[in-house]
Amino acid sequence: MRPILLVLAVALALRLVHVEAPILGVHSWRQADTAAMARNFHENGYRLLHPQVDWGGSGSGYVESEFPAFPYTVALLYAALGPSEAWGRLLAALLSTLTAFLVYRVARASMEDERAALAAAALFAVLPLSVYYGRAFMPESGMLCASVAAIHAFDRWTRTGARLWYALAVLATAMACLLKLPCLYLGLPLLYLAWATWGWGLVRRPALWVFAVLVLVPVALWYAHAHALYRDGGVTFGIWEYGSDKWGNWRLVASGEFWAGVFLRSLAERHLTWAGVPLAIAGLLLPRRGRRAALPDVWLAALAVYLILVARGNYVHEHYQLPLLPPLCMTMGRAVAAALAPGRGRAWRVGALGVLLAGVVVLSGSRLVSYWRREDPSRSPAARIAQLVRDGTPPDTRIVALDGGNPTLLYLAHRKGWHARPEDLAPDSLRARAAEGARYAVGLRRDLESSMLGDAIHAGAGRDLMPGNPEGFLLELAPPSAGGTSGR
Repeated sequence: MRPILLVLAVALALRLVHVEAPILGVHSWRQADTAAMARNFHENGYRLLHPQVDWGGSGSGYVESEFPAFPYTVALLYAALGPSEAWGRLLAALLSTLTAFLVYRVARASMEDERAALAAAALFAVLPLSVYYGRAFMPESGMLCASVAAIHAFDRWTRTGARLWYALAVLATAMACLLKLPCLYLGLPLLYLAWATWGWGLVRRPALWVFAVLVLVPVALWYAHAHALYRDGGVTFGIWEYGSDKWGNWRLVASGEFWAGVFLRSLAERHLTWAGVPLAIAGLLLPRRGRRAALPDVWLAALAVYLILVARGNYVHEHYQLPLLPPLCMTMGRAVAAALAPGRGRAWRVGALGVLLAGVVVLSGSRLVSYWRREDPSRSPAARIAQLVRDGTPPDTRIVALDGGNPTLLYLAHRKGWHARPEDLAPDSLRARAAEGARYAVGLRRDLESSMLGDAIHAGAGRDLMPGNPEGFLLELAPPSAGGTSGR
């Protein structure tokens, strides 16, 4: 068996662990939104241009989001095979495994070292967050696959001039940016590959200007359409919330806490497992050989700009650093190949490498086990309460979910409605929601403020259908006509 096939087999096997798991655990909020889109496509019509979430209140729930290629593909699998979260996880696992192969191809072409390329693919295959998010019900696996495919196809086109590679490069680059707008950073490594082929004569090549137009036009059209959905329905993932959510938080960037959080707590500890950090540093310090050998460095430089621009997102969410893994794995692969090279001190180098790689494997396994355990529904009060909601309320019921903005409870309950915080359970707020069509309020008792539920019940805003349940509550809301007088 060729070594790369063994690497890919390991990558896929790791990503198939808990493939049938429900939407629970680490970052279930993003998975719940993606899974809700897939389910809503399947149940409400396959309208690709109208992605729908569950928390749109009394409206349609059409949401301003990235291009919904991933949930739409899952919905097509639902149509053929029946609804199951396993199909979404399986699709993600296959895309992530393909990404490991593409990392191998890009590394081999740029560094011209088979051993370094195999090491890069193997590291991508086993690093913990590459594995976990490589089988999560999220578009990140598709985005990473499209990103690395874009660089691979563009590299092949600049070498061969083949129209097929040009078309694939356009398609992959556009898809990466449609799936995640910050993938516009790909422009810098692609520009580097063009420069490595044509030098400054690249500005006189019409194909490159056409490439930019073919990529940017569909991206601009989609995000303009997505913003129109937001203007019509008021539901958004916050794509354009500059300075307040994901983008442009310059005060945060200027703080030491930001850099410590991104580089130490997230990249070093969670992504590279600390044991991989010396390999990454060594790979950055080693000399480059070949005209394209600096590709990982330029790739990382582009991602440094991404880290700064999308500061809040990177500070809060560990999966925002996933785009750094392909070039970092290539850099680490260079260090592995250097450690195995013949010459003075080889025994010492191989021994140190063995210790570091063993540390990567052990620490990766430890983190993965802790993440997988959180997907166990028997450990989740939210899963149990959601089951009671499914059993005890009509399927088309709108509910108010005490979830702090996390759509997991709504998704697990298979209901649509509103997000709520504890203060939203005040009697007047519940009456307002009832007037908009809400029939129930649901949540975990641990998330309640001390007397909030009792106040709502005593004011006549509703009655608790599960008073003996220590974990959660299900409040049947008073009809709007009754709610106006029941508190008097």
